[in-house]
Amino acid sequence: MVCDVFSNFAIVNYAKFKIMLSYKRPLKIDELNANHYMVSVHKYGFFLCREGTARILLGSNTYQISRNHLCIYAPNTFFQILEKSQDLEGILEEDDVETYHPVLGTIDIRKRLQVRNSPCVKISEMQADEMIRLYNMVRENGQSTTEKDNLPDKHKELTETTRADCMRYLRYALCLKVLEVYFSNTPVEAIPQTKEDTILNRFLVSVYENCHRQRMVQYYADEQHLSPYYFSSIIKERSGQSALQWIGNVTMTFSRQYLECSEMSIKEIADRLNFPDQSTFGRYFKHHEGCSPSDFRERYKLFKQI
Repeated sequence: MVCDVFSNFAIVNYAKFKIMLSYKRPLKIDELNANHYMVSVHKYGFFLCREGTARILLGSNTYQISRNHLCIYAPNTFFQILEKSQDLEGILEEDDVETYHPVLGTIDIRKRLQVRNSPCVKISEMQADEMIRLYNMVRENGQSTTEKDNLPDKHKELTETTRADCMRYLRYALCLKVLEVYFSNTPVEAIPQTKEDTILNRFLVSVYENCHRQRMVQYYADEQHLSPYYFSSIIKERSGQSALQWIGNVTMTFSRQYLECSEMSIKEIADRLNFPDQSTFGRYFKHHEGCSPSDFRERYKLFKQI
């Protein structure tokens, strides 16, 4: 399956921004501040830089990007903007695995692996314009309210069904265009990593894979045969956040996504994340989020209706 091929490829969390609703309004690049990361557990997406420059961590590699660099990410890929210019602008789009699976399922396994290993390409101005036109069509269709409220009841359901079909095919078209543009260009080489960068990148990938079971800094330091003090100093120096902050942030990303995207009870989520009980998870969640898991879920349901 496509998701299996990419299973070790992606993470993305727009700080506090809820990426699950990305199709309801454009993602703003100024919400992706340096030293914030994104986690997109069950989503495919792409970022097309239109102005400015940035140094990004995508998967376990670092890339320098500028105008018309296209970067693709898949479920479970780590994506962090490490540094950026003040004028950084671009488009950022993503959607669920289920939405793009009919398209991605037709791609040869070798090409899927190419995207996994070399996610960034430099594209032409014409190709960028074509992508943006399709992207804007998806946005306009997703944001338009239509005048269905003024229609007779018997036509409302048909209007909504037609609009949903249109939206689905526009997303397919955008996905195909992104892949067509990607495969017609030469992949960008990753920036050579320093020893410290390698320590950080290995840690970030490991946190994503293990935070369900391990939330102690000692565990991640031991993985790399480093003392906790030296390990922690490297993580803080290279990322701007402590190792403990990263562990908490990634754990909270999973917590939010389980509350938003699943029907699991709060107790089941606490069990999934290996907390001793629901109360401990509730206190942990409130400490990081400022509200209880149940309040967060209710607010999300209300936000989803906007």
